[in-house]
Amino acid sequence: MSNESLYLVKLQFKSSVVGGGSMEIQLAVDPVTGSLNGRANGSIQEGTQHSPHFTSSASGHMHATGFNGVTKVGAVTGQAVVSFPPPAIGSYQSPFTASFGVDNEYNGKGSFSVGDNTYQCEVSLID
Repeated sequence: MSNESLYLVKLQFKSSVVGGGSMEIQLAVDPVTGSLNGRANGSIQEGTQHSPHFTSSASGHMHATGFNGVTKVGAVTGQAVVSFPPPAIGSYQSPFTASFGVDNEYNGKGSFSVGDNTYQCEVSLID
């Protein structure tokens, strides 16, 4: 990484599969250590009448690759709180993971999992 100061990055994970999930994740990046800390918000099983929504803490690391196309790879884990879709009331906790490979503009590919649901996604930077 480099000797820059701490910075924030907001990424969108969007599945191209109908009914797939999507999420936005905001991460504080420490370029000296490569550590990532932040929060994810998203939906699983989109396209259903009432998609279950989740929020999750996220912590992990990002590393430089030295390649031209994929210059950074990262992975985070956490605990998601998933809300039951209406008419049910309540929520439950589930394991959360996300990983990505991106270029210098934070565009690339990745995936995220909430419990047993895993989604392959396009990753892009949100301004």
